[in-house]
Amino acid sequence: MTAPLRKEPELDDPLELRGVVLPAEDDTSLREMTLCFIEEFLRDGWSEAQLRELFRNPFYTGPHMVWKQKGDAFISEVIQEVRQAWGRPAEGANHAEGV
Repeated sequence: MTAPLRKEPELDDPLELRGVVLPAEDDTSLREMTLCFIEEFLRDGWSEAQLRELFRNPFYTGPHMVWKQKGDAFISEVIQEVRQAWGRPAEGANHAEGV
């Protein structure tokens, strides 16, 4: 059995994986980036503890950069903001009001 032939990708191949560096120039950029990270993983079912660990883990360069620059309080604030925007109550909140 022979190995499959591998064609070198074209320079403009949209399916070729390419890493890029995007500057986070100001607090607005950092906040928007943080909102996107949290929204994606929160909607995928991650807990607040898992989200905080994501930001503390240096393997995840973007989230970790935010955590180093802004700290835990900022991350927690944005988690609550995203939860509210998506109608997801804080963990441990009483969901049986009026029962």
